[in-house]
Formats: sequence, structure tokens, C-alpha cells
Amino acid sequence: MGIRTRIFFITLSCLFAGITLSFIVAERDLSIKLQEQIETELSRQAKILRKSISDSSLKNSLISLKQLIDEYAFASDSRITIIKKNGIVTVDSDVDLESIPALENHKNRPEIIEAFESGMGSSKRFSSTVQKEMFYFALRDDSNNESQVIRISVPYENLDQVITSLGNSISLIVVVGLIVAILASILAGDYIRSSFVELERAASEISAGSYKKKNFASLPTKRSDEIGSMARNISTISLNLKDQISLIAKQRDQFGLVLDGLGEGIMVLKEDGEITYRNDQILQIFDLDEILNKSIHDLNIQPLSHMFKKALKKGKYDSEFEIDTEEDSTRWILAHMNKAKATKELILVVHETTQLREMDSMRRDFVSNLSHELRTPVSVIKANSETLLDGALENPKDAKTFSKAILHNADRLSEMVTSLIDLSRIEYGDLKFVIESLVLNQIIETVISSYSTMAKRKNIQLLFNRQTDIEVTGDSKAIERVLNNLIDNAFKYSPEDSVIEVQARKQGDFVKVSVMDAGIGVPDEEKRFVFQRFYRTAKARANEKQGSGLGLAIVRNLVNNLKGEVGVESRRDGGSEFWFTVPVSE
Repeated sequence: MGIRTRIFFITLSCLFAGITLSFIVAERDLSIKLQEQIETELSRQAKILRKSISDSSLKNSLISLKQLIDEYAFASDSRITIIKKNGIVTVDSDVDLESIPALENHKNRPEIIEAFESGMGSSKRFSSTVQKEMFYFALRDDSNNESQVIRISVPYENLDQVITSLGNSISLIVVVGLIVAILASILAGDYIRSSFVELERAASEISAGSYKKKNFASLPTKRSDEIGSMARNISTISLNLKDQISLIAKQRDQFGLVLDGLGEGIMVLKEDGEITYRNDQILQIFDLDEILNKSIHDLNIQPLSHMFKKALKKGKYDSEFEIDTEEDSTRWILAHMNKAKATKELILVVHETTQLREMDSMRRDFVSNLSHELRTPVSVIKANSETLLDGALENPKDAKTFSKAILHNADRLSEMVTSLIDLSRIEYGDLKFVIESLVLNQIIETVISSYSTMAKRKNIQLLFNRQTDIEVTGDSKAIERVLNNLIDNAFKYSPEDSVIEVQARKQGDFVKVSVMDAGIGVPDEEKRFVFQRFYRTAKARANEKQGSGLGLAIVRNLVNNLKGEVGVESRRDGGSEFWFTVPVSE
């Protein structure tokens, strides 16, 4: 129901109630006043008639009396009756003298009884003689020897006509009031609606979540009435609500960023297993798509379902488990699930420990490999030293042989220790790089020229297909060391009368440098391990040229610090192609 309709019904109801109450009061008061006025008028007429009747000439003449009251009755438009004390009618203006005896006895009429008792009386009742509602007034006349009553009556319909006229007037007022109510409801409704339309629009904007200032600029806040006060309150509430929502949204975003930045996956679940919150990290850990509003059992991760059941019973549960990925690799997960006492929800926190396990494994492998690599030269040095002390020093030829062996293994130990120190400095950022624009071809030619003697001794051709000079961004000493390690490995594992080729070609924003040999090659299953510390392929271990297994690890770390990549590929005709990239100079 609209505002105008409500105002119309309220106005009309109030109008009807007021008019009805006024009509009842007016009818009552008017009836009383008219009746009093009629009674006063009839009393005056009755007294005049009594005075006239007291004339002695009319005392014994019914005909004259009849003629007198007829004249009075005609003049006053009323009915006049004279009644004896015993109730017998003497004369009646509406009845012939011959018919008088047939009239009823009026002794029991209330106005007659009252008149004989108090001198005058009145009543209202239906007259069976004239078949009308009549008003009677009786006045006692004691002028004759015998008391009688002069009664004057008039039709009560005169009063009813006045009341009817009043009712017609009231009906007219009702019609006018109805029109006024309609007009008032339309005008007031339009006025109030126009006043509330901006308030309604502002409330709609708030309910829709919009808190722009332009939505509240047109509110009637400058008005001094209740609508203006309401508009000011809505404007204030809206601004406060906007600030509170902005603050909550900011805190929520900050909290979300904190949860995402922890590096731990977080999930909140109901007691039925429905997921109500998750951060991005947990999707990455389990390699899942959107999981909100799903059940934890729908994730098809059995350890999580098991944890959920345990946590429901015990309140909290810890577990470490492994999962298999699509790449056929294993990932280790450390998980903790706790049930909140307040909300009865369960909070799952997971942390991937795969890298920690790999690092622990690398540490164990490093210690094992280092022990293995050190054991051989130390054993050789110890054995040769003991041999010299046992008497080999006395034989110059044997002493020289054993001393050379000691020196060779000492050099191996020194080289290994130096490589380990350099690798640690590179990994921990202690080695400083001088990044500048360099001509790559010049560095390659400088390194190749240093291997000319070794190439002649092994009868190996070391070729460089020089193309247009290309400038790269990097550290010259780091690039030289990378090239030295790759070319040195190529010489170690390449047979005599073979070719080692160096190439440099531009690929997008990088330059790819390749060292290609015709050596023993690297099996496909071992390519991803050759750049790890102390790792050597089975064929390399069988080769008489022993290495420390640290050279390629140094190459990888140097190239990574130069923002490049490293790799190895098998050549179609045998051998390997070790390559690395460096960024082109801007």
C-alpha cells in the first residue's frame, strides 16, 4: 500500500469518525433544544388559551369552546384537547363534538398525570387517533370549579424533518470531506513521496553496497524538519558505514595477504566437512582448482580425510604424509588440524616439506660424496708417505715416484678445497660480480687460445665458428671460468683425433654458447643430475681422468647469477653439447 493510499484511508477514517461523533452530539443537542423550544412555545399557547377559556361566557357552552379551540388550533397548526380530571375528553380540535364520547379515556396519559400533579407535563408518543408521532404538552386549568387539563400537541415529524435536514447536511459534508481527503492524500502523498524519494534512493544504494558521495549529495540535509533530520542521519550512517566497511575490507585483504605470504596452506572446514575458507597457497601445494563450498572428502586426498575424522574426535591431529603429483614425483606434506572451541570449525594448516627433505638428502649426499672424494687422495698420500718412511727414501728412484704421487693427490685435494670454497662463496653471494657490457667473441677466443698447447698434445681440433660480434651483459671473469670448465671437461672425455667445437648464436634476448665434443656422452636419465655437486656419470667414474665433480655445479651457479640458464644435450653422432646463455646487452 502506497503513501498516498495510506494517507487517504487515515484522513477518511478520521473525517468519518469526527463527522459521526459530531452528528451524534449535534442530533442529541438539537433534539433537546428543539424539544425545549417546542415545549416553551406550547406552554405559552396553552397559557393564552387557558386565559381565554376562563371567560365566563365559554364555561357552559361546548359549542363556543369547540369553536375557540378550533380557531386556536388552526392558528397554531396544532391539536388542542381539553380533558377532565377523570380522563374524559371534553373538546378536541380534531374531533367533532358528536364523536367525543367515542374517544378513549386519557386518564393514564403521562402528560395528563404529570399536569394534574405538578401543573404541567409533556411527553412524546405515537397517536393512534391521528396515526402520527406526536409531542404533547398539558397545562392544568383550575379556573372552573372542576380541574381540567388543556393539552396542545404538534406532530413530532417537524423535529424529524429538522434532523433529516441535519443528516442531509452531514451527508454533504461527508461528500465534501471525501473530496478533501482525496485531494489531501494526493497532495500530501506527493509532497511526502518527493521528500522521501532521495532517502529511498540513498537507502537502495546502501543496500546495494554503493557508498559514493554523489549518491548522497542530493539528500535534503539542509531542511529543518524531520525529513531533513532523517536525511542527515542517513548521510552520517552511510559515511560511517562506508568507513567501517572499507576498514574491514582492508583488514580482510591484509589478513588474506598475510595468510598467503606465510608460505603455508590454510583451510577452514565445518563439522560436516564443507570448506568455507582457503588461501591460495593450499591450492598450489595440492595442485587443486577452486575448492570452496566443497567437502574435504571430494578432494580425493586420503590422508586429509583421515586427519579430518581424527580431529573431529580428538580436537586436533598432526600428520606428515606424501602425495604423488602428475609429474610422477613425490611431495611431502606436514599438516596440523585443530578444532576451534568457539565456532566448532576445523582449521587445517599444511606445509610442504619436500624441499627440506631434499636439502637434508643433499646434505647427507654431500657429506657422503665429500668423504668418498677425500678418502682416495688421502689414502694415497698416507700410503705413499708410509712407504717412504719404511725405507723408500733410500732409493732415489722410488722416492721420486712416491713423492710425485703424494704431490698429485695433494694437488687434487687443493683443487677440491678451492672449488668447494668458490662454490660456497657463489651460493651465499660472497663472490662479487662486475656486470658490464662485453664482446662475447673476444672472451671465447681468449679462452680457446689458452688451450692450444693441450689441443696439440692430444691431437684434438678446437674450433670456434666466429660470427658477428655480439655484446652481452655479464662478468668477464665468470664467463671465462664457465668456458674453462666446459672446455676442460670436453678435453677430459674426448678421444684423440676428435673435434671440440664452440658456437655462439643469438636467441631472442640471450646468446647461447655451446661446447660440443665427441666424448662418452651423458645418458638421458642422468642429464638432470650432472650439474649437482660431486655427481659424475658411471662412464665418467670409469674414466682414468678423475675429477672432483664440482666443476659443473660451479658453472650452474655462475650462470644463474648472470641471469642465464645451463643445460646438456646429446649429439646425434655421439658426444655431448653443454650450453649456457647470457643476456644480450641493451
